[in-house]
Amino acid sequence: MESISELVWLYIKRRPFLKETLVEKTVNYSALARKISMEAFGSKRQQNAVKMALVRLSSKMQGEDENLEGKILKVLKGSSLSIKSKVAVLISTREISGIKYLSYAESGGTITYVLEEAEFAKLRKQKSIVKTEHNLNLISIHSPPALEETPGVVAHLLNSLATEGINVVEFISCYTHTLLLVRAADTTRAYEILNKLME
Repeated sequence: MESISELVWLYIKRRPFLKETLVEKTVNYSALARKISMEAFGSKRQQNAVKMALVRLSSKMQGEDENLEGKILKVLKGSSLSIKSKVAVLISTREISGIKYLSYAESGGTITYVLEEAEFAKLRKQKSIVKTEHNLNLISIHSPPALEETPGVVAHLLNSLATEGINVVEFISCYTHTLLLVRAADTTRAYEILNKLME
């Protein structure tokens, strides 16, 4: 049978937003312990044990988080950033021949093409095209190989943009390159945020 500490860890692990509040120590331990006791055990009887497990878990995660955050920042500091404007995304149910694309991804019965607007303008209408999106810019992040061994780098990038209300329309990761497509209106702010992470 799993201990209360293990059950509390599983509960937190499935809710990343709670993990963040524990690491930052911005949580009301008693209120969270009551909630977990009711949801996980069906009564408040385990509330004190859950609270103690939360306090211990918070301290443990803070040390781990500081270590991981240092690794993430090291990868980001070794990364570089570039932008390509006037980009479009085309999603098709089959391969389209004769186009020059910047990136190509195939999954789940669809193919996503990232191409320059000028290249998109050359295409004729085709029944296989399910969706197109224009007025995008491609932010390309080139990172050191440590990117592949460091958990959370991409999550950190995406979370930094999301907290500022910037939506990433398409995301492609390939070895040390991370490609983010954002709307033209969001590009300047996205660049500022990402550039600051890499300083």
